Formats: sequence, C-alpha cells, structure tokens
Amino acid sequence: MNLMKKSLKYTFLAFALVVSFGIAGCSDFLDLKPKGKEVPTKLEHYNGLFNNTLLINLAFSEQRPDGSISPGTEPLLMIYMGDELIADASSFASMDRTALAAYKFEADIFNEDDVSAEWNAPYQQIYTYNVIVNGVMDADDGTREEKQRLQAEARVGRAYMHFLLAQFFGKPYNESTASQDLCVPIVTKATSADRNFKRATVEEVYRFIITELEEACPQLDEQTKHKLRIYRAAGYYMLGKVYFSMGNYGKALTALKESLKATENSTVPLGLFDYNTSLAEWGYNPIMANMWGLMGSYPSNFDLNNQENICTKQYNIMTIMFAIYPPTVYVKPEYMALFGESDLRLAFFNTKDYTGTTLWPYSRRIQRITYSLGGDMPDLYLMLAECKARLDDLSGAREDLLALREKRIAGADAAIPAEVDSKDKLIRYIVEERKREFMMSGMRWFDIRRLWNDPLFQEDKQNYTHTDGQNIYTLTEDRLVFRIPPKVLSFSTDWENNK
Repeated sequence: MNLMKKSLKYTFLAFALVVSFGIAGCSDFLDLKPKGKEVPTKLEHYNGLFNNTLLINLAFSEQRPDGSISPGTEPLLMIYMGDELIADASSFASMDRTALAAYKFEADIFNEDDVSAEWNAPYQQIYTYNVIVNGVMDADDGTREEKQRLQAEARVGRAYMHFLLAQFFGKPYNESTASQDLCVPIVTKATSADRNFKRATVEEVYRFIITELEEACPQLDEQTKHKLRIYRAAGYYMLGKVYFSMGNYGKALTALKESLKATENSTVPLGLFDYNTSLAEWGYNPIMANMWGLMGSYPSNFDLNNQENICTKQYNIMTIMFAIYPPTVYVKPEYMALFGESDLRLAFFNTKDYTGTTLWPYSRRIQRITYSLGGDMPDLYLMLAECKARLDDLSGAREDLLALREKRIAGADAAIPAEVDSKDKLIRYIVEERKREFMMSGMRWFDIRRLWNDPLFQEDKQNYTHTDGQNIYTLTEDRLVFRIPPKVLSFSTDWENNK
C-alpha cells in the first residue's frame, strides 16, 4: 500500500497518449516538468508508475482538474458480439446506440464523439509503459538488475496492449496475408512530438509483440507476489496467448507450460476454484438461486484469494448483467443446453429476477461482473489442453481438460464423454468447454476470430447470428475487425480505415 500511495504523485504520467490519437496528453513531456508534478528520476518513481488503476482496467480513464482519476465506464463492445447471445424485442430496445451497433454487427459502431475503450485504454497503458521502458535504465539509483526487471515488466505490458489492440483493429493472424493486412500503429515513445504514426501491418505488429515478449519474459521476477503486477507466470501466459491466437500451437504450448510452472512459485494463491465447495462459500444457495446476484459475490480481481486470476487486466460486463433493467441480452437456449444437469456453472445463470416473479424469456448471467485478460487459470488449462490435442498429445490434453471439469462438474459427470474418441472430436470438445467456461463473458470473441478459417469449425458459422425477435443479423468476416473510431481518424486523415 505504501507503493500505491507513493505512486499517486506520478499518476499524471498514465493519462496521456500522444495527441495524434485524440487523447489529451502532455506535449513535449520528456523535456518539460509539468507544473506541480515530478518527473521520475529514481527507481521507486518508476516502480510506483506500475501501481495505479490505469494499468489494471481496460477502460479509458480521464484526469479531473484536481489531478484525480475519473474511471472509464465504456465497456469493451465484444461483450455484445458473442454467438451465444440473443435478444427479444424488449431487450433489444433497451440497448444504447453503441451496444446496438455492436450486437447487429454493424460496420460503424463509433460516432464522431465516441470514446472507444478498445482503442484508448490500451494506448493509455502503452504511454505509461513507454515512460518506464525508455527511462528506467537511466534512474539515479538501483542496480542494473533491478532496472532491467522493471523494464522487462513494462516491455511485456506494452507488447500485450499492442496484442489486445490487434484483436479489435487488425484481422486475425493469417500467415499468407499478414504482410498486407493493416493493423495498428506501434508506439514505443512517450512523446506527442511525433505525429506521423502509420498503421503497421499485422505481421509487423505480431513480430514486435513476440520479440518484446520473448526477450523480456525471462527477465521478469520469478515469484508472483500479487495480482496487480506482471510476474513470470503472467508474462508467459501472455506470450502463450499470442502464439495461441496465431495458431502456432507448438510455441504456445512451450510458453504456457512455463506459465503453469511459474504459478507454483507464488506468495498468493494461484489455482482453480473447486465449485463443489466454492459456490457455497460465495453465498450461493440453490433454494434461492435467483437471489445469488444480491446475496453473494464472486471474488473480485483485487481479492488476493481470487486464485484463478494471475494478473489483472480487467474489463466489466455489468451492462449485460443481472443488475441491469430492463435486460439487454440473454444466452441462446442451445448454448445453455451445453451445460449438463450436474454442471455447477449453471448457478451463474437464471431465468428469474431477484424477486422470483419475473420470468425472463431466456437465461441470463446473474453473478460475476468482471473478467481479466491478463492471466486466467481456467483459460491457461484450456489452452494447454487444446495445444496438446492439436499436437497429438491426446492423453495430456485429456488430463488438463479433466483438471478443470472436475472443479466445475459434480461427481462422475465430470468425466470426458466416451464419444469424444478422436483427435478432432477432442479439439472440438475442448473448444466447447471454452464456451461453457466463458459463457456470456465476452471471451468468445477471441475464439471466433481465431477459429474463423479453421476447417474443424466451419459449420459453427451458421450460429454466428443475432436477432431482435424479428430480424436476423449475421457476423461476416469484415466484422471480425472494428473500424477505427472517427475521433482517431480526425488526427490521422491519411489512414485507410477497415472495411
């Protein structure tokens, strides 16, 4: 907590991205000392820059006149774009404009005045990481090893933010077209002096990301001390996630194994929750299942006892949650049918409101309002399982898959069904498990992109639709990529936008 307090006087560094991106920033920052503020000169200053909420939340935050931070409220719109979602006429009418555009898979989601969390939040974090990367080695004190460790952490964070940007504004990685497909600018300097940013290609962005992560991860602190910083377990998770999204399952497996190994060296709990016991601890009562959203709570990402969270890079799904009235979206019945009767994850969904009298037309999530993209134990196990299955280690894949299922499903039903008796069937079943684990969380967006051209999943495209109760909206390949917000393009008028 002392580090957090010390870092408050340096939080000005975390606001500005370059003016080129339409976000307020300190021009010529590295040359001028802002009035009433201090520029980092010592190791503790740079270390303190990591300890602020701007590097935890995937929402763009603004600075108030008094220097305090106004947290961003814009959701990541991928939470409206999963194929598991459905709306009726009433819920459809309750969506706001941007949510509606995302749900309908429209080309133009953002208006001229809109702030895009998908664009602004990662670049805001990149600015802070750049301050550290470019300055910490010149700090007045500290050993070279200490400086390198902080620089490595910042390099990993910076690279991963570029990766998240690529998941929204760049096409899914395709080796045959990556050198032509436009992505996002690669930003490595904490200055607004350079306004000549260009969109790099998907190949250039991924090459930058991988180089940064491969070089920096070995220099990260080996021991995980809390969930708000990037240690080795999180760094290798991020590297594995990047390779996984590229379809490079061999290199993904190598990194993910390093991540799992590193989770064993931690001063805070890291592992899978056992829903057989944890649900009751979180206040779930099957007799009053519809009340769980009010009478209990899933552990937050700030809770050190949230053992499934490796590193916090969180986003909020409140706008599609139980607490919002009227509802906006539900889960399609055929997707709820993926849960067996013994699946304890069913507790997170209900067809009734908290009074028990209002019957919704479909099931809706009633518990857990945040997810983290910075490192997640269930995702780690499922990625390991899929990588092993694709690389013909079917017994290893089953072992990792079963490790999760035994924590989610009561009794003998946790066993992998006997009909899953081939490599292809196992891969499909693992992806199906991902649907169950991350239902109505927004995480499905990443799998839809990753598997778009996978021969095993072409039949799934018939389900990539949404409805308003009357009309059908179909996800097309062009809409795997967000168009760059008009506010951003106003500063970069020569950029070619996505289709």
